Amino acid sequence: MTALAESQRSRPLLEVLAVELASREGRWAAVARIATGSTITVVIAMIFQIPQPTYMAYIGFLISKDEKSATVTAALGGLAAVTLAVLLVLGLELIDTSEPALRLPLMAMATFVAMFTARTFALGPISFLAGFVIVLLQSLVDDVPSPEALTRATLWTWVVIFVPVAVTIIVNLLFGQGALAFMDRSVRKVLTEWEASFSNNDYRKSLAEWREQLLPLIEIAQHSAQKGPLAGRLTVPVIRALLDALVIFEALPEDLPADLREELASRLRACRQAIESDVAPAIHDSLAPPSQSVGASNEPSPAVIAARSALSALLETIVRPAPLPDDTKAHHPPRQLFVADAFSNPAHWQFAFKTTMAVMISYAIYTLLDWPGMRTAIVTCFFVALSSLGETVHKLLLRLSGAVIGGLIAGLCIVFVLPHLTDIGQLCLLIFVVSVGAAWVATSSELLSYAGMQIAFAFFLGILQGYAPATDLTVLRDRVAGILLGNIVITIVFSSFWPQSARSGIRAAVAEALRAIGEVIRRPRNAAEARMRTVQALVRADHMRTLSLFELRMLPSHARESLNVPSVANIERLAGAAFVVTTDTISPVAETGSTARLAEWAESAADNLSRGRPVPPSPAPIAFSPATAIEPGARLSLHAIEQLESEVQHVASAAH
Repeated sequence: MTALAESQRSRPLLEVLAVELASREGRWAAVARIATGSTITVVIAMIFQIPQPTYMAYIGFLISKDEKSATVTAALGGLAAVTLAVLLVLGLELIDTSEPALRLPLMAMATFVAMFTARTFALGPISFLAGFVIVLLQSLVDDVPSPEALTRATLWTWVVIFVPVAVTIIVNLLFGQGALAFMDRSVRKVLTEWEASFSNNDYRKSLAEWREQLLPLIEIAQHSAQKGPLAGRLTVPVIRALLDALVIFEALPEDLPADLREELASRLRACRQAIESDVAPAIHDSLAPPSQSVGASNEPSPAVIAARSALSALLETIVRPAPLPDDTKAHHPPRQLFVADAFSNPAHWQFAFKTTMAVMISYAIYTLLDWPGMRTAIVTCFFVALSSLGETVHKLLLRLSGAVIGGLIAGLCIVFVLPHLTDIGQLCLLIFVVSVGAAWVATSSELLSYAGMQIAFAFFLGILQGYAPATDLTVLRDRVAGILLGNIVITIVFSSFWPQSARSGIRAAVAEALRAIGEVIRRPRNAAEARMRTVQALVRADHMRTLSLFELRMLPSHARESLNVPSVANIERLAGAAFVVTTDTISPVAETGSTARLAEWAESAADNLSRGRPVPPSPAPIAFSPATAIEPGARLSLHAIEQLESEVQHVASAAH
């Protein structure tokens, strides 16, 4: 019996390890594709002596995505942007090559348009990349000896982009990870980690992280479903049900009894096994939605009943997927050419103006110093500039740390490794090894991935200085100095002119979450889209909360004090309580008057936050009649509403 018990306890551990190895296998495959594509690109650049091998090797990192269809789309979009930029630059060079008084305003205008459309235009990524290439090529006029050489450099730019794009597309089409495989690995990894968290009793700690990992899968699944029926069990309703359960679990207490934790873990295990199985498993009675026998003394809480019901619904959706309704497209209106507030929200043009100022200041500094090697300052300003100061500082730190690490690796290789290399094969092996390490960081979490790209970029800047082994450390010094200059300039500009805190992003996301929560409470039977909007807002709020930590005390005191917002953790618990009240098990017996009152408070709180005002006080609890509390179903809804009222009070009291 002891051996059997040990075997039962070790089985989940073995399953966790198996899924972890499978997810690592997918990540290693992505790392191998990025490193292989960059190495092949370097070989082509060396053989045909194509200019700028540094940027050619780096483009593979820049356009590689999690799955091959997204990578191909990004690659083709980038190529279209560069084609447009090269054609425009050829026209500009005819009129401004010898006229700095005309060329500098055109550079500033291109920067402003690129950054403005990046936030407001449907094809923003293409216009952003086109503007970046235009400005970078226009800055070469000072260093190119003749108009003919400038024209040749401009035309070579298209080749510099086309070769790595073609290599990346071919590598991903041959060995890339499909959308279904990516979704399968992501969902199985979340389910396995979630199941394992019950044994450690820390299931609440990673709920926000799991929601952030799963939310992008909705768009991937919808895009795949448009091409035809999905082959696997992972459909849009399955991912929606999983996200719904992750919100409901926010309402559970911190400490659960061991037997309840084991039960919930077994339900998650059944869901994962149903996804892995080719044959639909039978739904055992023990995993079916529990009956409402609420007369017992050890009656479970509404949150526990809702959690059980959510996992049972998830398993049912996996085993018996329901067809998508015909009016699915009605919930997804056609995308507009510009965002709704493109020309009314001053934050858009202020962001573009601040970035333009940083780019032109950096250009003026390295030009006046006669230090053209610091041109990477312009690249830094383009790619570090983000909406809020927290986002900008976060990306700044990643870029700076990545540049220092990559530059240090390149410097050590120049001094100690390159003198011993004798052919291109050995150089490619060195590039492949370092690219693997950089790609491993680049495929990590969103909060760290940009550092891996900068490690690769700084390494390529130092090693690929030409078609012969690099021997000069001054080139590496100049380019890292340019990155440092761009970081300093953009930090000063963004913290001095119209500073926008990441906390304003938290406030907007919390307001949207409260508005969606109000709709969920008001219309429990037709709230599928409102529940998804709640999840999206919670993910955005948690992300902005993390980025706000990077602002330290760089904002003026009046700006910090005017951005008091409710705690994201309190909003997450409020969303969990709202989802509990509106589950199919509880909502039919909930009193409409009490829930409508709470929905009005949530909508009023959302409006106040949108206008920069504090949330209103919580409404007074409704006194239920003793007869209502005697009925089993009514007693269950009463407990759920009381928990929701308690969470409302927490949000309201903490905000004042």
